[in-house]
Amino acid sequence: MIEYENIERIFRKYMDDDYFSGCVCYISVNGKKAYHKAFGLSNQVEGTQCNLDTVFDLASVTKIVTSTVILKMISENALSLTTKLEKCLPQSVQNSVLAPITIKQLLTHSSGLKAWHSFYAYTKGDSLFAILNSIDLTHKEGRKVVYSDLNFILLGEVIKYYYQSSLQHVIQNQLVESLDLETLTYNPHSKSNIAATEFGNRIEQKMCSDRNFHFTNWRNQNVPILGEVNDGNTYYFFGGESGHAGLFSNVKDLVSIGELYLKGGIYGEQKVISNALIKESLKKQVDNRGLGWETSDVYPEGVGHTGFTGTALWIEPERNVAVGLLTNRLHVDQPKNINPFRKELFEEIFKNIS
Repeated sequence: MIEYENIERIFRKYMDDDYFSGCVCYISVNGKKAYHKAFGLSNQVEGTQCNLDTVFDLASVTKIVTSTVILKMISENALSLTTKLEKCLPQSVQNSVLAPITIKQLLTHSSGLKAWHSFYAYTKGDSLFAILNSIDLTHKEGRKVVYSDLNFILLGEVIKYYYQSSLQHVIQNQLVESLDLETLTYNPHSKSNIAATEFGNRIEQKMCSDRNFHFTNWRNQNVPILGEVNDGNTYYFFGGESGHAGLFSNVKDLVSIGELYLKGGIYGEQKVISNALIKESLKKQVDNRGLGWETSDVYPEGVGHTGFTGTALWIEPERNVAVGLLTNRLHVDQPKNINPFRKELFEEIFKNIS
């Protein structure tokens, strides 16, 4: 039995300390709703309350959706984990760094690619691969795993090339319709019932300044970003659709993605991803990385993924639990690291289902 009072005490404590202004949480146990509640404000400026269906910018939790499409492609023999980029993305053939990278290396962040690059700081009209061919792509760290947006930007390009379609159309056709999702989308048509994020791209503006990237077309810092993706590369360069960021969703749809993994890749009577591949995706492949998923001390057990805007998806296969946690942690005066909140909340949930 989940102790709702303790969970809500944790939410209130961190909201009072200005870690976020609003949040929505959904807990699924054995495929059934065990908890679903909203707290606080989705938009401080307009005084809008969060509700059970409030849609959030998923930020890097988009990577789990991208991984899911890639695993579906592998299940359908369109790819394998050992497929090299030169075989599935023709634009990479001439690049000696990119060509030999495998799908598995991209999914596990073990490709050797640098963590981040400001693609929007280039002349408008420069293509992604023109930029990639002009820069040093490798990271300098000695570790095997370096978490990198570039890995999932490239996986997004693999998906677009294979389907010869936009990411929005692929997500709609391959996941939204297959899993009966209601809100998962890039570039939401309506801004109503969407949680606000940062006041302009203040954090990325500093990242660019620190790295000597020159860009001037920033969004207004006096108003919150609303209904547009927060991530700079996705917004300014990719038109709102990328493999590493850009998806919006309510918490129930997000949990449905997690439940697909708990159900062995099956939705209803339909096999979406092979069971063997689902099991493989949840195992540690390199360091703390599964295929898209990660393990960390934020999660008591199981695997998950977090997003820069304050989002998280956590699944625990042994207990058949999926938890979606959506907050607007950037929609405060001074954004903070909310991992202490995530960790405390997930531990409380875990304690109640153990």
